[in-house]
Amino acid sequence: MKDILTSKKNYIWLILLYGLFITAVNIDFTAVFVDEAFHINMGHQFLSGDLCPGCPFATGSVLIHPVIVSLADSIGGLRGARGLNILLGLALVMCIYVTAKKMFDEKTGLIAAALFLFSGQTPYLMKLATYDMTAAFLLGCGFMLVIISIESGPGRKSCLILLAGSVILFLASITKYLIPVFIPPILIYTWYRKGFVSTLVWSAIPILALAALFYFFAPYAPHAEVMGQIRDVQVESHISFTRIADWTFRWISLAYLLSVFGFFHEKHGKSAVILFLLSLPIVLVHLLTRAEQSVNKNVLYSLIFLAPAAALGVDRIGSLFSMRSPSRALRHFFTAAVLIVFWTYGIYNLRWLEKQYPDVRPMIDFFDREGFDGMKVIMNGWDSDIYIYSLGSKYPNAKYIHITEAFKTDDDGNYINGSADFIVCEDNYYGKMNPCSEYSEFIDDDYKMMEHFLFELSWGRTDTRIFGRR
Repeated sequence: MKDILTSKKNYIWLILLYGLFITAVNIDFTAVFVDEAFHINMGHQFLSGDLCPGCPFATGSVLIHPVIVSLADSIGGLRGARGLNILLGLALVMCIYVTAKKMFDEKTGLIAAALFLFSGQTPYLMKLATYDMTAAFLLGCGFMLVIISIESGPGRKSCLILLAGSVILFLASITKYLIPVFIPPILIYTWYRKGFVSTLVWSAIPILALAALFYFFAPYAPHAEVMGQIRDVQVESHISFTRIADWTFRWISLAYLLSVFGFFHEKHGKSAVILFLLSLPIVLVHLLTRAEQSVNKNVLYSLIFLAPAAALGVDRIGSLFSMRSPSRALRHFFTAAVLIVFWTYGIYNLRWLEKQYPDVRPMIDFFDREGFDGMKVIMNGWDSDIYIYSLGSKYPNAKYIHITEAFKTDDDGNYINGSADFIVCEDNYYGKMNPCSEYSEFIDDDYKMMEHFLFELSWGRTDTRIFGRR
Protein backbone atom coordinates (compact mmCIF):
# COMPACT_ATOMS: atom_id res chain seq x y z
CA MET A 1 0.00 0.00 0.00
CA LYS A 2 2.84 2.39 0.82
CA ASP A 3 4.42 1.81 -2.60
CA ILE A 4 1.11 2.62 -4.29
CA LEU A 5 0.83 5.96 -2.48
CA THR A 6 4.46 7.00 -2.95
CA SER A 7 4.89 6.08 -6.61
CA LYS A 8 4.16 9.02 -8.94
CA LYS A 9 3.03 6.66 -11.67
CA ASN A 10 0.11 5.55 -9.51
CA TYR A 11 -1.13 9.07 -8.79
CA ILE A 12 -2.92 9.29 -12.14
CA TRP A 13 -5.12 6.36 -11.11
CA LEU A 14 -5.98 8.13 -7.86
CA ILE A 15 -6.94 11.23 -9.87
CA LEU A 16 -9.13 9.14 -12.16
CA LEU A 17 -10.68 7.38 -9.17
CA TYR A 18 -11.59 10.78 -7.71
CA GLY A 19 -13.14 11.75 -11.07
CA LEU A 20 -15.21 8.58 -11.13
CA PHE A 21 -16.38 9.16 -7.57
CA ILE A 22 -17.37 12.83 -7.88
CA THR A 23 -19.41 12.17 -11.02
CA ALA A 24 -20.92 8.71 -10.50
CA VAL A 25 -22.04 9.36 -6.92
CA ASN A 26 -24.31 12.18 -8.08
CA ILE A 27 -25.17 11.10 -11.61
CA ASP A 28 -28.90 11.62 -10.95
CA PHE A 29 -28.41 15.26 -9.94
CA THR A 30 -31.34 16.29 -12.15
CA ALA A 31 -33.94 14.89 -14.51
CA VAL A 32 -33.04 14.69 -18.17
CA PHE A 33 -31.97 18.05 -19.62
CA VAL A 34 -33.47 19.17 -22.92
CA ASP A 35 -30.19 18.81 -24.86
CA GLU A 36 -29.71 15.31 -23.49
CA ALA A 37 -33.23 14.29 -24.47
CA PHE A 38 -32.89 15.95 -27.88
CA HIS A 39 -29.73 14.08 -28.84
CA ILE A 40 -30.84 10.73 -27.41
CA ASN A 41 -34.18 10.95 -29.24
CA MET A 42 -32.41 12.03 -32.41
CA GLY A 43 -29.99 9.11 -32.25
CA HIS A 44 -32.82 6.61 -31.75
CA GLN A 45 -34.72 8.10 -34.70
CA PHE A 46 -31.69 8.01 -36.95
CA LEU A 47 -30.76 4.41 -36.09
CA SER A 48 -34.33 3.15 -36.52
CA GLY A 49 -34.79 4.97 -39.83
CA ASP A 50 -37.71 7.02 -38.49
CA LEU A 51 -38.40 10.63 -39.34
CA CYS A 52 -35.77 12.75 -37.59
CA PRO A 53 -37.02 16.35 -37.65
CA GLY A 54 -34.16 17.57 -35.46
CA CYS A 55 -31.36 16.10 -37.57
CA PRO A 56 -31.03 18.87 -40.19
CA PHE A 57 -31.00 21.53 -37.48
CA ALA A 58 -28.66 19.84 -35.00
CA THR A 59 -25.42 21.66 -34.22
CA GLY A 60 -23.21 18.62 -34.62
CA SER A 61 -23.16 15.53 -36.76
CA VAL A 62 -25.97 13.10 -36.06
CA LEU A 63 -23.56 10.28 -36.93
CA ILE A 64 -21.36 10.69 -33.86
CA HIS A 65 -22.67 11.80 -30.47
CA PRO A 66 -26.42 11.17 -30.87
CA VAL A 67 -25.76 7.66 -32.18
CA ILE A 68 -23.38 6.58 -29.42
CA VAL A 69 -25.41 8.24 -26.66
CA SER A 70 -28.61 6.59 -27.89
CA LEU A 71 -26.85 3.22 -27.83
CA ALA A 72 -25.73 3.90 -24.26
CA ASP A 73 -29.31 4.90 -23.42
CA SER A 74 -30.57 1.61 -24.85
CA ILE A 75 -28.25 -0.25 -22.48
CA GLY A 76 -28.65 1.76 -19.28
CA GLY A 77 -31.22 4.51 -19.77
CA LEU A 78 -30.27 8.04 -18.76
CA ARG A 79 -27.64 6.71 -16.35
CA GLY A 80 -26.09 4.75 -19.19
CA ALA A 81 -26.10 7.81 -21.44
CA ARG A 82 -24.46 9.95 -18.76
CA GLY A 83 -22.09 7.12 -17.84
CA LEU A 84 -20.76 7.18 -21.40
CA ASN A 85 -19.63 10.78 -20.92
CA ILE A 86 -18.09 9.91 -17.56
CA LEU A 87 -15.90 7.36 -19.34
CA LEU A 88 -15.06 9.82 -22.11
CA GLY A 89 -14.25 12.49 -19.52
CA LEU A 90 -11.88 10.17 -17.65
CA ALA A 91 -10.25 9.24 -20.95
CA LEU A 92 -9.83 12.97 -21.68
CA VAL A 93 -8.14 13.47 -18.30
CA MET A 94 -5.73 10.70 -19.29
CA CYS A 95 -5.12 12.42 -22.65
CA ILE A 96 -4.22 15.67 -20.90
CA TYR A 97 -1.92 13.77 -18.56
CA VAL A 98 -0.13 12.10 -21.48
CA THR A 99 0.07 15.40 -23.41
CA ALA A 100 1.69 17.28 -20.52
CA LYS A 101 3.95 14.34 -19.68
CA LYS A 102 5.19 14.15 -23.28
CA MET A 103 5.72 17.90 -23.51
CA PHE A 104 7.25 18.28 -20.06
CA ASP A 105 7.48 15.55 -17.41
CA GLU A 106 5.52 13.19 -15.15
CA LYS A 107 4.91 15.76 -12.42
CA THR A 108 3.51 18.35 -14.83
CA GLY A 109 1.29 15.69 -16.39
CA LEU A 110 -0.19 14.81 -13.01
CA ILE A 111 -0.79 18.45 -12.05
CA ALA A 112 -2.37 19.16 -15.47
CA ALA A 113 -4.71 16.17 -15.12
CA ALA A 114 -5.70 17.26 -11.61
CA LEU A 115 -6.31 20.88 -12.64
CA PHE A 116 -8.49 19.83 -15.55
CA LEU A 117 -10.57 17.50 -13.39
CA PHE A 118 -10.78 20.02 -10.55
CA SER A 119 -12.43 22.64 -12.77
CA GLY A 120 -16.19 22.87 -12.39
CA GLN A 121 -16.94 22.36 -16.09
CA THR A 122 -15.24 18.96 -16.37
CA PRO A 123 -17.22 16.94 -13.80
CA TYR A 124 -20.39 18.81 -14.71
CA LEU A 125 -20.20 17.92 -18.41
CA MET A 126 -19.01 14.40 -17.59
CA LYS A 127 -22.39 13.67 -16.01
CA LEU A 128 -24.47 15.44 -18.64
CA ALA A 129 -25.23 13.37 -21.75
CA THR A 130 -24.64 16.18 -24.24
CA TYR A 131 -22.13 16.35 -27.08
CA ASP A 132 -19.81 18.75 -25.23
CA MET A 133 -17.74 16.05 -23.53
CA THR A 134 -17.71 13.86 -26.65
CA ALA A 135 -16.30 16.74 -28.68
CA ALA A 136 -13.85 17.65 -25.90
CA PHE A 137 -12.54 14.09 -25.73
CA LEU A 138 -11.97 14.01 -29.49
CA LEU A 139 -10.23 17.42 -29.42
CA GLY A 140 -8.00 16.40 -26.49
CA CYS A 141 -7.22 13.00 -27.99
CA GLY A 142 -6.39 14.52 -31.38
CA PHE A 143 -4.10 17.14 -29.81
CA MET A 144 -2.41 14.45 -27.70
CA LEU A 145 -1.57 12.47 -30.86
CA VAL A 146 -0.22 15.60 -32.52
CA ILE A 147 2.06 16.17 -29.51
CA ILE A 148 3.16 12.51 -29.48
CA SER A 149 4.01 12.82 -33.19
CA ILE A 150 5.98 16.02 -32.60
CA GLU A 151 7.90 14.58 -29.65
CA SER A 152 8.63 11.35 -31.57
CA GLY A 153 10.76 13.17 -34.10
CA PRO A 154 10.88 12.34 -37.83
CA GLY A 155 9.94 8.98 -39.28
CA ARG A 156 7.07 7.05 -40.81
CA LYS A 157 5.54 6.12 -37.45
CA SER A 158 5.51 9.77 -36.40
CA CYS A 159 3.75 10.75 -39.62
CA LEU A 160 1.09 8.06 -39.18
CA ILE A 161 0.45 9.24 -35.61
CA LEU A 162 0.05 12.80 -36.93
CA LEU A 163 -2.41 11.54 -39.54
CA ALA A 164 -4.42 9.71 -36.87
CA GLY A 165 -4.47 12.85 -34.72
CA SER A 166 -5.66 14.93 -37.68
CA VAL A 167 -8.51 12.50 -38.41
CA ILE A 168 -9.63 12.66 -34.79
CA LEU A 169 -9.47 16.47 -34.84
CA PHE A 170 -11.75 16.36 -37.89
CA LEU A 171 -14.17 14.08 -36.00
CA ALA A 172 -14.17 16.59 -33.14
CA SER A 173 -15.00 19.33 -35.64
CA ILE A 174 -18.09 17.57 -36.96
CA THR A 175 -19.23 16.66 -33.47
CA LYS A 176 -19.49 20.33 -32.50
CA TYR A 177 -19.18 23.01 -35.13
CA LEU A 178 -17.25 25.43 -32.90
CA ILE A 179 -14.25 23.10 -32.67
CA PRO A 180 -12.79 24.06 -36.10
CA VAL A 181 -11.63 27.38 -34.59
CA PHE A 182 -8.85 25.38 -32.91
CA ILE A 183 -7.63 23.71 -36.13
CA PRO A 184 -5.66 26.64 -37.69
CA PRO A 185 -3.61 27.36 -34.51
CA ILE A 186 -2.88 23.64 -34.05
CA LEU A 187 -1.73 23.42 -37.69
CA ILE A 188 0.50 26.48 -37.24
CA TYR A 189 2.05 24.93 -34.13
CA THR A 190 2.57 21.64 -35.96
CA TRP A 191 4.20 23.51 -38.85
CA TYR A 192 6.49 25.27 -36.36
CA ARG A 193 7.55 21.95 -34.80
CA LYS A 194 7.47 19.46 -37.69
CA GLY A 195 7.93 21.58 -40.78
CA PHE A 196 5.71 22.73 -43.60
CA VAL A 197 5.74 19.59 -45.78
CA SER A 198 4.90 17.11 -43.00
CA THR A 199 2.12 19.35 -41.71
CA LEU A 200 0.66 19.85 -45.16
CA VAL A 201 0.78 16.19 -46.25
CA TRP A 202 -0.15 14.45 -43.00
CA SER A 203 -2.45 16.99 -41.37
CA ALA A 204 -3.79 19.92 -43.42
CA ILE A 205 -4.66 18.02 -46.61
CA PRO A 206 -6.36 15.09 -44.81
CA ILE A 207 -8.47 17.48 -42.71
CA LEU A 208 -9.51 19.53 -45.76
CA ALA A 209 -10.29 16.39 -47.79
CA LEU A 210 -12.43 14.90 -45.01
CA ALA A 211 -14.20 18.24 -44.50
CA ALA A 212 -15.07 18.43 -48.22
CA LEU A 213 -16.38 14.86 -48.26
CA PHE A 214 -18.44 15.51 -45.16
CA TYR A 215 -19.92 18.75 -46.46
CA PHE A 216 -21.04 17.27 -49.77
CA PHE A 217 -21.96 13.69 -48.84
CA ALA A 218 -22.94 13.51 -45.13
CA PRO A 219 -26.71 13.18 -44.64
CA TYR A 220 -26.82 16.11 -42.21
CA ALA A 221 -23.87 18.33 -43.04
CA PRO A 222 -23.57 22.01 -41.97
CA HIS A 223 -25.67 23.52 -44.72
CA ALA A 224 -28.06 26.48 -44.50
CA GLU A 225 -30.18 25.10 -41.65
CA VAL A 226 -27.30 24.75 -39.20
CA MET A 227 -25.62 27.98 -40.24
CA GLY A 228 -28.94 29.78 -39.73
CA GLN A 229 -29.27 28.26 -36.27
CA ILE A 230 -25.78 29.43 -35.30
CA ARG A 231 -26.60 32.97 -36.48
CA ASP A 232 -29.87 32.93 -34.50
CA VAL A 233 -28.03 31.93 -31.33
CA GLN A 234 -25.56 34.77 -31.80
CA VAL A 235 -28.36 37.32 -32.28
CA GLU A 236 -30.58 36.07 -29.44
CA SER A 237 -27.79 35.97 -26.84
CA HIS A 238 -25.96 39.14 -27.93
CA ILE A 239 -24.81 41.11 -24.85
CA SER A 240 -22.34 43.90 -24.08
CA PHE A 241 -18.60 43.27 -24.35
CA THR A 242 -18.08 44.03 -20.66
CA ARG A 243 -20.68 41.52 -19.61
CA ILE A 244 -19.52 38.74 -21.94
CA ALA A 245 -15.90 39.26 -20.82
CA ASP A 246 -16.94 39.09 -17.17
CA TRP A 247 -19.09 36.01 -17.76
CA THR A 248 -16.44 34.19 -19.82
CA PHE A 249 -13.47 34.74 -17.55
CA ARG A 250 -15.46 33.94 -14.43
CA TRP A 251 -15.04 30.27 -15.33
CA ILE A 252 -11.38 30.21 -16.40
CA SER A 253 -9.72 33.26 -14.85
CA LEU A 254 -7.83 31.18 -12.27
CA ALA A 255 -6.55 28.80 -14.96
CA TYR A 256 -5.36 31.75 -17.05
CA LEU A 257 -3.70 33.33 -14.01
CA LEU A 258 -1.79 30.12 -13.31
CA SER A 259 -0.78 29.82 -16.95
CA VAL A 260 0.71 33.34 -16.82
CA PHE A 261 2.95 32.13 -13.98
CA GLY A 262 3.88 29.33 -16.37
CA PHE A 263 5.33 31.94 -18.75
CA PHE A 264 8.17 32.36 -16.25
CA HIS A 265 8.93 28.67 -15.89
CA GLU A 266 12.68 28.22 -16.07
CA LYS A 267 12.64 25.47 -18.71
CA HIS A 268 9.25 25.56 -20.44
CA GLY A 269 8.09 29.19 -20.39
CA LYS A 270 7.85 29.36 -24.19
CA SER A 271 5.65 26.26 -24.28
CA ALA A 272 3.34 27.81 -21.68
CA VAL A 273 2.90 30.85 -23.94
CA ILE A 274 2.09 28.60 -26.92
CA LEU A 275 -0.49 26.61 -24.94
CA PHE A 276 -1.98 29.88 -23.69
CA LEU A 277 -2.42 31.05 -27.30
CA LEU A 278 -3.89 27.70 -28.36
CA SER A 279 -6.56 28.08 -25.67
CA LEU A 280 -7.79 31.45 -26.95
CA PRO A 281 -9.86 30.73 -30.12
CA ILE A 282 -13.11 29.73 -28.40
CA VAL A 283 -12.76 32.64 -25.95
CA LEU A 284 -12.25 35.09 -28.83
CA VAL A 285 -15.32 33.70 -30.63
CA HIS A 286 -17.51 34.57 -27.65
CA LEU A 287 -15.85 37.94 -27.02
CA LEU A 288 -16.05 39.05 -30.67
CA THR A 289 -19.60 37.82 -31.34
CA ARG A 290 -20.72 38.68 -27.79
CA ALA A 291 -22.81 35.49 -27.84
CA GLU A 292 -23.45 34.45 -24.25
CA GLN A 293 -25.14 31.09 -24.87
CA SER A 294 -23.15 28.05 -23.68
CA VAL A 295 -20.01 30.05 -22.85
CA ASN A 296 -19.84 28.38 -19.43
CA LYS A 297 -19.64 25.01 -21.22
CA ASN A 298 -17.48 26.03 -24.18
CA VAL A 299 -14.59 27.19 -22.00
CA LEU A 300 -14.00 23.47 -21.36
CA TYR A 301 -12.20 23.39 -24.72
CA SER A 302 -9.84 26.15 -23.60
CA LEU A 303 -9.01 24.15 -20.47
CA ILE A 304 -7.67 21.29 -22.61
CA PHE A 305 -4.77 23.57 -23.55
CA LEU A 306 -4.72 25.70 -20.42
CA ALA A 307 -4.32 22.78 -17.99
CA PRO A 308 -0.72 21.92 -19.01
CA ALA A 309 0.23 25.62 -19.09
CA ALA A 310 -1.38 26.17 -15.68
CA ALA A 311 0.45 23.10 -14.36
CA LEU A 312 3.73 24.81 -15.26
CA GLY A 313 2.44 27.85 -13.37
CA VAL A 314 1.70 25.76 -10.28
CA ASP A 315 5.22 24.36 -10.40
CA ARG A 316 6.61 27.87 -10.76
CA ILE A 317 4.56 29.14 -7.80
CA GLY A 318 5.86 26.27 -5.68
CA SER A 319 9.40 27.26 -6.56
CA LEU A 320 8.84 30.97 -5.91
CA PHE A 321 7.08 30.67 -2.57
CA SER A 322 9.47 28.08 -1.22
CA MET A 323 12.30 30.59 -1.88
CA ARG A 324 14.25 27.83 -3.65
CA SER A 325 14.46 25.99 -0.37
CA PRO A 326 16.14 22.57 -0.63
CA SER A 327 13.19 21.18 1.33
CA ARG A 328 10.96 19.22 -1.03
CA ALA A 329 8.25 19.16 1.63
CA LEU A 330 7.99 22.96 1.59
CA ARG A 331 7.68 23.05 -2.19
CA HIS A 332 5.04 20.30 -2.13
CA PHE A 333 3.14 22.27 0.51
CA PHE A 334 2.78 25.34 -1.71
CA THR A 335 1.91 23.19 -4.73
CA ALA A 336 -0.81 21.44 -2.72
CA ALA A 337 -2.11 24.80 -1.45
CA VAL A 338 -2.60 26.09 -5.00
CA LEU A 339 -4.33 22.86 -6.05
CA ILE A 340 -6.68 23.06 -3.05
CA VAL A 341 -7.63 26.65 -3.93
CA PHE A 342 -8.27 25.61 -7.54
CA TRP A 343 -10.31 22.58 -6.40
CA THR A 344 -12.42 24.72 -4.03
CA TYR A 345 -13.16 27.21 -6.80
CA GLY A 346 -14.06 24.32 -9.11
CA ILE A 347 -16.47 22.78 -6.59
CA TYR A 348 -18.18 26.15 -6.19
CA ASN A 349 -18.62 26.43 -9.98
CA LEU A 350 -19.79 22.81 -10.21
CA ARG A 351 -22.57 23.43 -7.68
CA TRP A 352 -23.61 26.57 -9.58
CA LEU A 353 -23.72 24.70 -12.88
CA GLU A 354 -25.76 21.87 -11.41
CA LYS A 355 -28.55 24.32 -10.55
CA GLN A 356 -28.49 26.60 -13.57
CA TYR A 357 -31.69 25.24 -15.15
CA PRO A 358 -35.01 23.94 -13.79
CA ASP A 359 -35.23 20.30 -12.76
CA VAL A 360 -38.35 19.12 -14.60
CA ARG A 361 -38.99 16.07 -12.40
CA PRO A 362 -42.14 17.61 -10.84
CA MET A 363 -43.66 18.19 -14.29
CA ILE A 364 -42.77 14.69 -15.44
CA ASP A 365 -44.40 13.29 -12.29
CA PHE A 366 -47.51 15.39 -12.98
CA PHE A 367 -47.98 13.95 -16.46
CA ASP A 368 -47.15 10.50 -15.16
CA ARG A 369 -50.19 10.87 -12.85
CA GLU A 370 -52.58 13.02 -14.85
CA GLY A 371 -51.60 12.38 -18.45
CA PHE A 372 -53.00 9.84 -20.89
CA ASP A 373 -52.00 8.36 -24.22
CA GLY A 374 -53.01 10.58 -27.11
CA MET A 375 -53.00 13.76 -25.04
CA LYS A 376 -52.10 17.08 -26.66
CA VAL A 377 -49.82 19.39 -24.69
CA ILE A 378 -49.06 23.00 -25.58
CA MET A 379 -45.61 24.24 -24.53
CA ASN A 380 -44.21 27.77 -24.68
CA GLY A 381 -40.61 26.47 -24.60
CA TRP A 382 -38.34 24.16 -26.56
CA ASP A 383 -38.41 21.41 -23.94
CA SER A 384 -40.84 18.97 -25.58
CA ASP A 385 -38.00 16.47 -26.12
CA ILE A 386 -37.78 16.09 -22.33
CA TYR A 387 -41.33 14.76 -22.21
CA ILE A 388 -40.99 12.69 -25.37
CA TYR A 389 -37.96 10.99 -23.84
CA SER A 390 -39.33 10.61 -20.30
CA LEU A 391 -42.93 9.65 -21.13
CA GLY A 392 -42.60 8.13 -24.58
CA SER A 393 -42.92 4.51 -23.44
CA LYS A 394 -46.07 5.29 -21.42
CA TYR A 395 -47.70 7.73 -23.84
CA PRO A 396 -46.36 6.87 -27.32
CA ASN A 397 -49.16 8.81 -29.06
CA ALA A 398 -48.92 12.02 -27.06
CA LYS A 399 -48.39 15.20 -29.07
CA TYR A 400 -46.48 18.28 -27.96
CA ILE A 401 -47.25 21.53 -29.79
CA HIS A 402 -45.34 24.79 -29.50
CA ILE A 403 -47.49 27.70 -28.36
CA THR A 404 -46.71 29.68 -31.52
CA GLU A 405 -48.48 26.96 -33.52
CA ALA A 406 -51.16 25.95 -31.02
CA PHE A 407 -53.53 28.89 -31.35
CA LYS A 408 -53.41 29.41 -35.11
CA THR A 409 -56.87 29.31 -36.69
CA ASP A 410 -58.30 28.68 -40.14
CA ASP A 411 -60.65 31.01 -41.99
CA ASP A 412 -63.58 29.80 -39.88
CA GLY A 413 -61.83 30.51 -36.58
CA ASN A 414 -61.10 26.86 -35.73
CA TYR A 415 -57.74 25.90 -34.25
CA ILE A 416 -55.62 24.28 -36.98
CA ASN A 417 -53.99 21.88 -34.49
CA GLY A 418 -57.21 21.22 -32.57
CA SER A 419 -57.78 21.91 -28.90
CA ALA A 420 -55.15 20.77 -26.38
CA ASP A 421 -55.52 18.99 -23.05
CA PHE A 422 -52.71 20.73 -21.14
CA ILE A 423 -50.55 23.85 -21.39
CA VAL A 424 -47.05 24.06 -19.85
CA CYS A 425 -45.88 27.64 -19.20
CA GLU A 426 -42.31 28.39 -18.09
CA ASP A 427 -41.52 32.00 -18.96
CA ASN A 428 -38.03 32.57 -17.54
CA TYR A 429 -35.97 29.73 -19.03
CA TYR A 430 -37.36 27.41 -21.68
CA GLY A 431 -40.18 29.71 -22.70
CA LYS A 432 -38.64 33.15 -22.30
CA MET A 433 -38.88 33.85 -26.04
CA ASN A 434 -42.65 33.16 -26.06
CA PRO A 435 -44.12 34.01 -22.63
CA CYS A 436 -47.61 32.70 -21.96
CA SER A 437 -48.74 36.21 -21.04
CA GLU A 438 -48.87 36.95 -24.76
CA TYR A 439 -51.51 34.22 -25.15
CA SER A 440 -53.56 34.90 -22.01
CA GLU A 441 -56.73 35.63 -23.99
CA PHE A 442 -56.68 32.05 -25.28
CA ILE A 443 -55.57 30.41 -22.02
CA ASP A 444 -57.87 32.19 -19.56
CA ASP A 445 -61.08 31.31 -21.35
CA ASP A 446 -60.58 27.58 -21.84
CA TYR A 447 -58.04 26.44 -19.23
CA LYS A 448 -57.58 26.40 -15.48
CA MET A 449 -54.31 26.13 -13.57
CA MET A 450 -53.73 22.65 -12.15
CA GLU A 451 -50.17 22.89 -10.75
CA HIS A 452 -47.67 25.66 -9.97
CA PHE A 453 -44.05 24.72 -9.36
CA LEU A 454 -41.34 27.06 -8.00
CA PHE A 455 -37.62 26.53 -8.64
CA GLU A 456 -34.68 28.09 -6.80
CA LEU A 457 -31.82 28.25 -9.30
CA SER A 458 -28.24 29.49 -9.24
CA TRP A 459 -29.20 32.73 -10.95
CA GLY A 460 -32.56 33.35 -9.30
CA ARG A 461 -36.07 31.90 -9.22
CA THR A 462 -38.35 30.62 -11.94
CA ASP A 463 -41.66 28.82 -11.98
CA THR A 464 -43.72 26.51 -14.16
CA ARG A 465 -47.49 26.47 -14.41
CA ILE A 466 -49.49 23.62 -15.88
CA PHE A 467 -53.00 24.37 -17.11
CA GLY A 468 -55.68 21.82 -17.88
CA ARG A 469 -58.74 22.16 -20.11
CA ARG A 470 -61.86 23.27 -18.25
